[in-house]
Amino acid sequence: MTNSPIPIQNQCGATLIVALVMLLLISLLAVGGMQSSILQERMASNAHDGSIAFQASEAALRQAETDLLNIIATRQAASGTARLATPWDWDGISPASSGVGNVGTQVNSEPVYHHARLADICPIDPTEPCFERFVVTSRGEGGSPDAIAVLQSTVLLPPE
Repeated sequence: MTNSPIPIQNQCGATLIVALVMLLLISLLAVGGMQSSILQERMASNAHDGSIAFQASEAALRQAETDLLNIIATRQAASGTARLATPWDWDGISPASSGVGNVGTQVNSEPVYHHARLADICPIDPTEPCFERFVVTSRGEGGSPDAIAVLQSTVLLPPE
């Protein structure tokens, strides 16, 4: 038995076309995966920036509450300060802040806070002393000026 050579046939390039189509599909899948990864990375970065802004604002809020509880001059200054009309629009500059927090270097700028007196809370019994109630607003920025968190709390001070 002799080995006969396989006859050569004319090829039309169908394999090349199929391979190019497959390569195109794989490329499209890769580009779609890259775009999805980039979008997820941006979302994670924004969430991290927002978290830093929130933590900075929270630190300033706690500092402001501590100042109100422990420093009489702060209470007196806050008694003459007007409340913020729209706290969420406060830029930290106008009206002037009551103080500045200290949170480190990860933020775009140090957080600021604002004290204002709300009202006295008096018990039903007129012989009992009244409590003073203050509102504290803090504004913190994250790593970029676009990530902003504004927090507010109410502080009820015991009678002196």
